[in-house]
Amino acid sequence: MKFRNLVLKLHGAIGILMGLLLVVITLSGASIVFHEELDRTLNRSLWSVTPQATQISPDLILASVQKELPNFSVQSIRWPQKPDESYLFQMKAKDGNELQTFVDPYTGEVLGSRVWERSLIGFLYVLHHDLFVGKVGMIIVGIAGVSLLLMAITGAILWTGWRKLTKGFKVRWNAPLPLVSYDIHKIGGIVSNFFLLIISFTGVSITILHFLPMFNQPVQVQAALQQPPLAFSKLLRKADAPMPDGKTTYVSFSEAQLQNLTFRKKLPNQQTGYFDFSSVELNRYSGEVLKVNKVSKPEDAMSKLMIILADFHFGIFGGLPTRIFYMFIGFMPTVLLITGIITWQRRRYLRQVSPTLMDFQIKKYPKFSCGMGILPVLILGMGKMPIPQNG
Repeated sequence: MKFRNLVLKLHGAIGILMGLLLVVITLSGASIVFHEELDRTLNRSLWSVTPQATQISPDLILASVQKELPNFSVQSIRWPQKPDESYLFQMKAKDGNELQTFVDPYTGEVLGSRVWERSLIGFLYVLHHDLFVGKVGMIIVGIAGVSLLLMAITGAILWTGWRKLTKGFKVRWNAPLPLVSYDIHKIGGIVSNFFLLIISFTGVSITILHFLPMFNQPVQVQAALQQPPLAFSKLLRKADAPMPDGKTTYVSFSEAQLQNLTFRKKLPNQQTGYFDFSSVELNRYSGEVLKVNKVSKPEDAMSKLMIILADFHFGIFGGLPTRIFYMFIGFMPTVLLITGIITWQRRRYLRQVSPTLMDFQIKKYPKFSCGMGILPVLILGMGKMPIPQNG
Protein backbone atom coordinates (compact mmCIF):
# COMPACT_ATOMS: atom_id res chain seq x y z
CA MET A 1 0.00 0.00 0.00
CA LYS A 2 1.36 3.39 -0.98
CA PHE A 3 2.37 5.88 1.73
CA ARG A 4 -0.30 8.37 0.63
CA ASN A 5 -3.03 5.76 0.97
CA LEU A 6 -1.82 4.90 4.46
CA VAL A 7 -1.89 8.57 5.42
CA LEU A 8 -5.35 8.92 3.87
CA LYS A 9 -6.68 5.99 5.89
CA LEU A 10 -5.13 7.32 9.09
CA HIS A 11 -6.59 10.79 8.45
CA GLY A 12 -10.05 9.34 7.86
CA ALA A 13 -9.90 6.90 10.77
CA ILE A 14 -9.01 9.63 13.26
CA GLY A 15 -11.79 11.78 11.87
CA ILE A 16 -14.32 8.96 12.21
CA LEU A 17 -13.31 8.19 15.80
CA MET A 18 -12.67 11.70 17.13
CA GLY A 19 -14.54 14.11 14.85
CA LEU A 20 -17.49 14.93 17.11
CA LEU A 21 -15.32 15.21 20.23
CA LEU A 22 -12.94 17.57 18.44
CA VAL A 23 -15.87 19.73 17.36
CA VAL A 24 -17.13 19.97 20.95
CA ILE A 25 -13.70 20.92 22.27
CA THR A 26 -12.80 23.39 19.51
CA LEU A 27 -16.21 25.09 19.41
CA SER A 28 -16.18 25.55 23.18
CA GLY A 29 -12.61 26.82 22.88
CA ALA A 30 -13.60 29.33 20.21
CA SER A 31 -16.49 30.48 22.39
CA ILE A 32 -14.26 31.31 25.35
CA VAL A 33 -11.47 33.19 23.56
CA PHE A 34 -13.15 36.32 24.94
CA HIS A 35 -14.61 34.61 28.00
CA GLU A 36 -13.89 37.45 30.43
CA GLU A 37 -15.30 40.12 28.13
CA LEU A 38 -18.40 38.04 27.37
CA ASP A 39 -18.97 37.17 31.01
CA ARG A 40 -18.77 40.82 32.04
CA THR A 41 -21.15 41.82 29.23
CA LEU A 42 -23.70 39.13 30.04
CA ASN A 43 -23.50 39.73 33.80
CA ARG A 44 -23.01 43.46 34.17
CA SER A 45 -25.05 43.54 37.38
CA LEU A 46 -22.40 41.33 39.02
CA TRP A 47 -19.22 42.72 37.54
CA SER A 48 -19.91 46.44 37.19
CA VAL A 49 -20.35 49.06 39.91
CA THR A 50 -20.74 52.82 39.98
CA PRO A 51 -17.43 54.44 40.98
CA GLN A 52 -17.54 56.70 44.03
CA ALA A 53 -15.05 58.92 45.84
CA THR A 54 -13.61 56.26 48.16
CA GLN A 55 -13.74 52.51 48.67
CA ILE A 56 -14.59 51.08 52.07
CA SER A 57 -12.11 49.07 54.12
CA PRO A 58 -11.35 45.47 53.00
CA ASP A 59 -12.28 44.45 56.56
CA LEU A 60 -15.84 45.65 55.98
CA ILE A 61 -15.93 43.95 52.59
CA LEU A 62 -14.89 40.63 54.10
CA ALA A 63 -17.33 41.02 57.01
CA SER A 64 -20.17 41.73 54.58
CA VAL A 65 -19.48 38.52 52.66
CA GLN A 66 -19.14 36.39 55.79
CA LYS A 67 -22.41 37.80 57.15
CA GLU A 68 -24.23 37.09 53.88
CA LEU A 69 -22.82 33.56 53.53
CA PRO A 70 -21.96 32.30 57.03
CA ASN A 71 -21.79 28.65 55.95
CA PHE A 72 -19.17 29.31 53.30
CA SER A 73 -15.44 29.90 53.78
CA VAL A 74 -13.44 32.27 51.57
CA GLN A 75 -11.05 30.48 49.21
CA SER A 76 -9.79 33.46 47.23
CA ILE A 77 -10.48 37.09 46.42
CA ARG A 78 -10.02 38.69 43.04
CA TRP A 79 -9.20 42.36 43.56
CA PRO A 80 -10.89 45.07 41.44
CA GLN A 81 -8.46 46.30 38.78
CA LYS A 82 -10.61 49.18 37.53
CA PRO A 83 -12.74 51.79 39.37
CA ASP A 84 -15.97 50.24 38.05
CA GLU A 85 -15.15 46.62 38.93
CA SER A 86 -16.45 44.56 41.85
CA TYR A 87 -14.64 42.18 44.17
CA LEU A 88 -14.94 38.50 43.23
CA PHE A 89 -14.96 36.06 46.18
CA GLN A 90 -14.54 32.35 45.57
CA MET A 91 -16.45 30.60 48.38
CA LYS A 92 -16.70 26.97 49.48
CA ALA A 93 -19.12 25.24 51.85
CA LYS A 94 -18.27 22.28 54.11
CA ASP A 95 -20.16 19.95 51.77
CA GLY A 96 -17.91 20.99 48.88
CA ASN A 97 -20.36 23.31 47.08
CA GLU A 98 -18.69 26.39 45.64
CA LEU A 99 -19.98 29.88 44.92
CA GLN A 100 -18.68 33.00 43.26
CA THR A 101 -19.80 36.08 45.17
CA PHE A 102 -19.54 39.65 43.89
CA VAL A 103 -19.24 42.66 46.21
CA ASP A 104 -19.39 46.42 45.60
CA PRO A 105 -16.03 47.89 46.81
CA TYR A 106 -17.66 51.26 47.61
CA THR A 107 -20.67 50.12 49.64
CA GLY A 108 -19.89 46.54 50.68
CA GLU A 109 -23.18 45.38 49.15
CA VAL A 110 -23.24 41.77 48.01
CA LEU A 111 -24.31 42.07 44.37
CA GLY A 112 -25.07 38.38 43.92
CA SER A 113 -23.69 34.86 43.92
CA ARG A 114 -23.54 32.11 41.35
CA VAL A 115 -22.17 28.65 40.66
CA TRP A 116 -19.51 29.27 38.01
CA GLU A 117 -20.17 26.03 36.08
CA ARG A 118 -23.86 26.92 35.75
CA SER A 119 -23.20 30.21 34.03
CA LEU A 120 -22.99 30.16 30.22
CA ILE A 121 -19.29 31.05 30.06
CA GLY A 122 -18.47 28.80 33.00
CA PHE A 123 -20.23 25.88 31.31
CA LEU A 124 -18.27 26.39 28.09
CA TYR A 125 -15.01 26.84 29.98
CA VAL A 126 -15.35 23.64 32.01
CA LEU A 127 -16.59 21.74 28.95
CA HIS A 128 -13.46 22.76 27.08
CA HIS A 129 -11.14 22.08 30.01
CA ASP A 130 -12.27 18.67 31.27
CA LEU A 131 -15.74 17.81 29.88
CA PHE A 132 -17.16 18.04 33.44
CA VAL A 133 -15.43 14.82 34.53
CA GLY A 134 -12.32 16.19 36.24
CA LYS A 135 -8.93 14.62 35.59
CA VAL A 136 -10.43 11.83 33.48
CA GLY A 137 -11.92 14.51 31.25
CA MET A 138 -8.56 16.28 31.05
CA ILE A 139 -6.98 13.03 29.82
CA ILE A 140 -9.73 12.68 27.18
CA VAL A 141 -9.20 16.28 26.09
CA GLY A 142 -5.46 15.60 25.89
CA ILE A 143 -6.06 12.57 23.67
CA ALA A 144 -8.32 14.69 21.48
CA GLY A 145 -5.50 17.22 21.25
CA VAL A 146 -3.10 14.52 20.03
CA SER A 147 -5.75 13.46 17.50
CA LEU A 148 -6.08 17.02 16.21
CA LEU A 149 -2.30 17.22 15.95
CA LEU A 150 -2.24 14.04 13.83
CA MET A 151 -5.16 15.28 11.73
CA ALA A 152 -3.31 18.49 10.96
CA ILE A 153 -0.08 16.65 10.06
CA THR A 154 -1.78 14.06 7.85
CA GLY A 155 -3.97 16.73 6.26
CA ALA A 156 -0.89 18.75 5.34
CA ILE A 157 0.69 15.65 3.75
CA LEU A 158 -2.46 14.98 1.72
CA TRP A 159 -2.83 18.57 0.47
CA THR A 160 -2.74 18.59 -3.35
CA GLY A 161 -1.17 22.05 -3.51
CA TRP A 162 2.31 20.66 -2.84
CA ARG A 163 2.42 19.50 -6.45
CA LYS A 164 0.75 22.55 -7.94
CA LEU A 165 -0.01 25.57 -5.74
CA THR A 166 -2.94 26.88 -7.79
CA LYS A 167 -4.58 23.47 -7.69
CA GLY A 168 -4.38 23.42 -3.91
CA PHE A 169 -6.31 26.70 -3.61
CA LYS A 170 -8.85 26.17 -6.39
CA VAL A 171 -12.58 25.70 -5.72
CA ARG A 172 -14.56 24.08 -8.54
CA TRP A 173 -17.83 25.86 -7.89
CA ASN A 174 -19.57 24.29 -10.91
CA ALA A 175 -18.66 20.73 -9.86
CA PRO A 176 -21.01 18.44 -7.89
CA LEU A 177 -21.47 19.14 -4.19
CA PRO A 178 -19.01 16.47 -2.96
CA LEU A 179 -16.20 17.99 -5.03
CA VAL A 180 -17.02 21.53 -3.92
CA SER A 181 -17.01 20.27 -0.35
CA TYR A 182 -13.66 18.60 -0.92
CA ASP A 183 -12.16 21.81 -2.30
CA ILE A 184 -13.43 23.77 0.68
CA HIS A 185 -12.06 21.05 2.94
CA LYS A 186 -8.57 21.13 1.46
CA ILE A 187 -8.35 24.96 1.41
CA GLY A 188 -9.84 25.43 4.88
CA GLY A 189 -7.60 22.71 6.21
CA ILE A 190 -4.34 24.08 4.82
CA VAL A 191 -5.13 27.70 5.76
CA SER A 192 -5.90 26.77 9.37
CA ASN A 193 -3.36 23.95 9.57
CA PHE A 194 -0.45 25.83 11.15
CA PHE A 195 -2.63 27.37 13.86
CA LEU A 196 -4.42 24.09 14.58
CA LEU A 197 -0.97 22.54 15.04
CA ILE A 198 -0.06 25.27 17.54
CA ILE A 199 -3.36 25.06 19.43
CA SER A 200 -3.32 21.27 19.64
CA PHE A 201 0.35 21.05 20.65
CA THR A 202 0.04 23.72 23.35
CA GLY A 203 -3.23 22.19 24.57
CA VAL A 204 -1.66 18.77 24.96
CA SER A 205 1.34 20.34 26.71
CA ILE A 206 -0.90 22.20 29.17
CA THR A 207 -2.73 18.95 29.94
CA ILE A 208 0.58 17.21 30.63
CA LEU A 209 1.64 20.04 32.96
CA HIS A 210 -1.46 19.44 35.09
CA PHE A 211 -0.23 15.93 35.85
CA LEU A 212 3.42 16.69 36.60
CA PRO A 213 4.48 15.82 40.17
CA MET A 214 5.56 19.42 40.87
CA PHE A 215 1.93 20.52 40.51
CA ASN A 216 0.53 17.63 42.53
CA GLN A 217 2.65 17.64 45.66
CA PRO A 218 0.79 16.51 48.81
CA VAL A 219 0.54 19.35 51.34
CA GLN A 220 0.64 18.78 55.08
CA VAL A 221 -2.51 20.27 56.59
CA GLN A 222 -1.95 22.84 59.30
CA ALA A 223 -4.21 23.08 62.31
CA ALA A 224 -6.14 26.32 62.64
CA LEU A 225 -5.15 28.46 65.61
CA GLN A 226 -7.70 29.13 68.31
CA GLN A 227 -7.43 32.89 67.89
CA PRO A 228 -8.77 35.44 65.42
CA PRO A 229 -6.47 36.39 62.53
CA LEU A 230 -5.17 39.94 62.12
CA ALA A 231 -7.42 42.48 60.45
CA PHE A 232 -7.41 41.99 56.68
CA SER A 233 -6.47 45.63 56.04
CA LYS A 234 -3.42 45.21 58.28
CA LEU A 235 -2.38 42.07 56.41
CA LEU A 236 -2.76 43.97 53.15
CA ARG A 237 -0.42 46.71 54.37
CA LYS A 238 2.14 44.11 55.46
CA ALA A 239 1.94 42.48 52.03
CA ASP A 240 2.44 45.86 50.32
CA ALA A 241 5.51 46.77 52.39
CA PRO A 242 8.07 44.45 50.72
CA MET A 243 6.67 45.14 47.25
CA PRO A 244 5.27 48.73 47.24
CA ASP A 245 5.30 48.95 43.44
CA GLY A 246 3.15 45.83 43.11
CA LYS A 247 -0.61 46.04 42.69
CA THR A 248 -2.65 43.33 44.41
CA THR A 249 -4.63 41.27 41.90
CA TYR A 250 -5.52 38.12 43.81
CA VAL A 251 -5.54 36.84 47.38
CA SER A 252 -5.69 33.12 48.15
CA PHE A 253 -6.57 31.40 51.41
CA SER A 254 -4.89 27.99 51.52
CA GLU A 255 -7.18 25.10 52.48
CA ALA A 256 -4.22 23.04 53.71
CA GLN A 257 -2.01 25.71 55.25
CA LEU A 258 -4.75 27.50 57.14
CA GLN A 259 -2.38 29.95 58.79
CA ASN A 260 -1.00 31.30 55.51
CA LEU A 261 -2.27 33.90 53.08
CA THR A 262 -0.84 34.69 49.65
CA PHE A 263 -1.12 38.06 47.91
CA ARG A 264 -0.54 37.90 44.16
CA LYS A 265 0.97 41.10 42.72
CA LYS A 266 1.18 42.76 39.30
CA LEU A 267 4.34 44.80 38.72
CA PRO A 268 4.66 47.76 36.35
CA ASN A 269 6.18 46.72 33.00
CA GLN A 270 6.30 43.05 34.00
CA GLN A 271 7.03 40.57 31.20
CA THR A 272 5.04 37.60 32.43
CA GLY A 273 2.33 37.32 29.80
CA TYR A 274 -0.92 35.85 31.07
CA PHE A 275 0.40 35.36 34.61
CA ASP A 276 1.23 37.42 37.69
CA PHE A 277 4.15 35.49 39.20
CA SER A 278 5.02 38.02 41.90
CA SER A 279 3.61 37.23 45.34
CA VAL A 280 3.93 37.84 49.08
CA GLU A 281 3.08 35.03 51.50
CA LEU A 282 2.50 35.77 55.17
CA ASN A 283 1.10 34.32 58.36
CA ARG A 284 -2.42 35.67 58.80
CA TYR A 285 -2.25 35.38 62.61
CA SER A 286 1.13 36.99 63.32
CA GLY A 287 1.55 39.03 60.15
CA GLU A 288 5.03 37.56 59.63
CA VAL A 289 6.16 37.73 56.01
CA LEU A 290 7.08 34.16 55.05
CA LYS A 291 8.10 34.54 51.43
CA VAL A 292 8.55 37.33 48.88
CA ASN A 293 8.71 36.39 45.21
CA LYS A 294 9.25 39.39 42.92
CA VAL A 295 9.24 38.47 39.24
CA SER A 296 9.33 41.14 36.55
CA LYS A 297 10.82 38.79 33.99
CA PRO A 298 10.95 35.06 34.75
CA GLU A 299 14.32 33.34 34.61
CA ASP A 300 13.38 29.72 35.29
CA ALA A 301 12.52 27.41 32.41
CA MET A 302 9.11 26.31 33.76
CA SER A 303 7.79 29.87 34.06
CA LYS A 304 9.00 30.68 30.56
CA LEU A 305 7.33 27.54 29.24
CA MET A 306 4.04 28.41 30.95
CA ILE A 307 4.07 31.90 29.40
CA ILE A 308 4.76 30.55 25.90
CA LEU A 309 2.08 27.86 26.15
CA ALA A 310 -0.54 30.32 27.43
CA ASP A 311 0.32 32.98 24.85
CA PHE A 312 0.03 30.60 21.92
CA HIS A 313 -2.87 28.47 23.17
CA PHE A 314 -5.09 31.44 24.08
CA GLY A 315 -3.96 33.52 21.10
CA ILE A 316 -2.85 36.49 23.21
CA PHE A 317 0.65 36.74 21.75
CA GLY A 318 -0.50 39.26 19.10
CA GLY A 319 -3.15 41.10 21.12
CA LEU A 320 -6.70 41.62 19.88
CA PRO A 321 -6.11 40.65 16.20
CA THR A 322 -4.75 37.18 17.04
CA ARG A 323 -7.51 36.57 19.57
CA ILE A 324 -10.14 37.34 16.92
CA PHE A 325 -8.31 35.12 14.44
CA TYR A 326 -8.13 32.28 16.98
CA MET A 327 -11.87 32.52 17.51
CA PHE A 328 -12.46 31.86 13.79
CA ILE A 329 -9.82 29.11 13.73
CA GLY A 330 -11.78 27.36 16.48
CA PHE A 331 -14.74 27.02 14.10
CA MET A 332 -12.66 25.44 11.32
CA PRO A 333 -12.80 21.84 12.62
CA THR A 334 -16.59 22.03 12.39
CA VAL A 335 -16.34 23.13 8.75
CA LEU A 336 -13.82 20.37 8.10
CA LEU A 337 -16.11 17.83 9.77
CA ILE A 338 -19.09 18.75 7.59
CA THR A 339 -17.11 18.84 4.34
CA GLY A 340 -15.34 15.64 5.35
CA ILE A 341 -18.69 13.89 5.92
CA ILE A 342 -19.90 14.86 2.45
CA THR A 343 -16.66 13.69 0.85
CA TRP A 344 -16.64 10.44 2.80
CA GLN A 345 -20.27 9.71 1.94
CA ARG A 346 -19.63 10.27 -1.75
CA ARG A 347 -16.63 7.95 -1.79
CA ARG A 348 -18.63 5.32 0.09
CA TYR A 349 -21.48 5.56 -2.42
CA LEU A 350 -19.15 5.17 -5.38
CA ARG A 351 -17.53 2.09 -3.86
CA GLN A 352 -20.95 0.51 -3.31
CA VAL A 353 -22.18 1.26 -6.83
CA SER A 354 -19.17 0.03 -8.74
CA PRO A 355 -15.39 -0.08 -8.42
CA THR A 356 -15.26 0.91 -12.09
CA LEU A 357 -17.25 4.05 -11.41
CA MET A 358 -15.01 4.75 -8.42
CA ASP A 359 -11.95 4.49 -10.65
CA PHE A 360 -13.62 6.81 -13.17
CA GLN A 361 -14.40 9.35 -10.47
CA ILE A 362 -10.83 9.34 -9.15
CA LYS A 363 -9.40 9.77 -12.64
CA LYS A 364 -11.92 12.43 -13.57
CA TYR A 365 -11.39 14.44 -10.35
CA PRO A 366 -8.35 14.60 -8.05
CA LYS A 367 -8.45 12.38 -5.00
CA PHE A 368 -10.25 13.85 -2.10
CA SER A 369 -9.63 12.86 1.54
CA CYS A 370 -11.97 11.24 4.04
CA GLY A 371 -12.12 14.39 6.09
CA MET A 372 -13.03 14.68 9.76
CA GLY A 373 -15.67 12.52 11.25
CA ILE A 374 -18.64 10.45 10.20
CA LEU A 375 -22.27 11.45 10.51
CA PRO A 376 -23.93 10.08 7.38
CA VAL A 377 -27.37 10.46 8.94
CA LEU A 378 -26.96 14.20 8.57
CA ILE A 379 -26.41 13.97 4.80
CA LEU A 380 -29.90 13.00 3.74
CA GLY A 381 -30.20 11.60 0.28
CA MET A 382 -26.48 11.86 -0.46
CA GLY A 383 -26.35 8.27 -1.71
CA LYS A 384 -28.89 9.05 -4.44
CA MET A 385 -26.83 11.87 -5.97
CA PRO A 386 -26.04 11.18 -9.66
CA ILE A 387 -22.51 10.42 -10.72
CA PRO A 388 -21.14 13.49 -12.51
CA GLN A 389 -20.61 13.01 -16.24
CA ASN A 390 -18.90 16.33 -16.89
CA GLY A 391 -16.07 18.19 -15.17
